[in-house]
Amino acid sequence: MYALSLAICLLAEPKITKDIVYQTIAGQEMKLDLYQPEVPALKPTPLVIVIHGGAWMAGNRSDMAALCEGIAKNGMAAATVSYRLAPKAKWPAMLDDVQSAVRYMRANSDKYDIDPTRIGATGASAGGHLSLLLGLRDTRDTATTFYPKESSRVKVVFNIFGPYDLSQDFDPGISNLLCFQILGKPLAESADAIRDFSPSTSMTKGVIPIFTLHGDADKTVPVKQSQRLDERMKELGGIHEMVIIPGMGHNIDQKNTKVMEAVQKGVDFLKKFLTQ
Repeated sequence: MYALSLAICLLAEPKITKDIVYQTIAGQEMKLDLYQPEVPALKPTPLVIVIHGGAWMAGNRSDMAALCEGIAKNGMAAATVSYRLAPKAKWPAMLDDVQSAVRYMRANSDKYDIDPTRIGATGASAGGHLSLLLGLRDTRDTATTFYPKESSRVKVVFNIFGPYDLSQDFDPGISNLLCFQILGKPLAESADAIRDFSPSTSMTKGVIPIFTLHGDADKTVPVKQSQRLDERMKELGGIHEMVIIPGMGHNIDQKNTKVMEAVQKGVDFLKKFLTQ
């Protein structure tokens, strides 16, 4: 749904390893596809976890293939990950899964020639939301036995129109539907769950660097969400770069030069903080 095409042809085509099973949950195999650069920026290689969108209910890790290729051509590895989807799975299954993927890659860093200290994240829409949480929260499931000694956090995030504070700015009808489907309860009973669900709740001093791309014509995730994120980052003294594209909706227009330049800036931002 949110496949991104980058105008990046600097390096050779990446090595792609598909269908790596990073965890099996209730009989369901959770997989990732790993894109590794022909010429890494560093060795062992920095890694970016890439998360697809789809309102936490749809989408596929393959949607992010082109972005992964672009990241790899910039000298970093990229792992596009699958996670359990609503309504079959309820929150916080999605967060637990992407956090497990980070821990898996750290625990197997030697196998994949990945630097476990240089991991970032990016994603679009719901994937942007989950990417933010990877940068802002420690392992949620403190009772997990799945590589419990490994950290689930990343050190930099490229957020592509991801929701920041689900308690405001959204149409109440849409919010109620999402609450039923994802949180398993109506909006009127979801205040605590929405706080837990929202990256805004986890914003504290010492926040990681974040780059945000959003369109001011986005009808699905209002641009005010990213503006709220920017305001809070400034209050905390954090590093936040934001590009708002006039007329862009809830999609990446591959024919829009300004959009593609902004995507490249986001990749450059990841590389800056993962290779310094």
